[in-house]
Parts: sequence; C-alpha cells; structure tokens
Amino acid sequence: MPWSRTRIAALTLTLVLVCLLTWSLATGFGDFKTRAIILMGIVLGVIYTLQGKLPEQLIDWSHGRLTADDDPSNISPKVYLPIVLGVIVIAFVALVTGLMLL
Repeated sequence: MPWSRTRIAALTLTLVLVCLLTWSLATGFGDFKTRAIILMGIVLGVIYTLQGKLPEQLIDWSHGRLTADDDPSNISPKVYLPIVLGVIVIAFVALVTGLMLL
C-alpha cells in the first residue's frame, strides 16, 4: 500500500506525540492521565500509519466515538491536517523563539 498524505501526516503527528510524551517523562510534567491519553494517541497513530486506516473492530468498540475515514460526517483531511500541522509549526517556532530570548 503506497504512503498517502494522510498516512504521512499521521506519522508526523505520532512522532510529535512521542516527543511530547518523552518530554513529559523527562521533566516530570503532567500526571498519569495526561500521559495515558498521549500514549493512546501514539498507539492509534501507529496503527493508522501502518495499516492506512483504523481496524473495524476498534471502530465498533468505540460505539460511534471513532469513525472510518470514508464516513460522510468527517471533515476532509485536506481541511484539518494542514491546520493541525500549521499549529504544530507555530508552536515549534514560538518555542524556539522563546528559548533564543532566554
């Protein structure tokens, strides 16, 4: 299966979550619940990146909280992925700028 834009974006966001979890563990910032949610996001991101979609069984277990990519109620990835990636870039630039001003 070729690597689509959504899989590449999922990989990028998963790597960001891994960095966030590593930073949280290294600095002691955040509590157990926060780290568990980040870890859940990492697991879902890895599954999506490797398979290109979430397993149907996982979608069924979620009782409608998770939806398949082709569900018409979803916002198109062409809309939300650039926004999410843009927010990450802005946060990174703000962090680097803040560190340079110290």
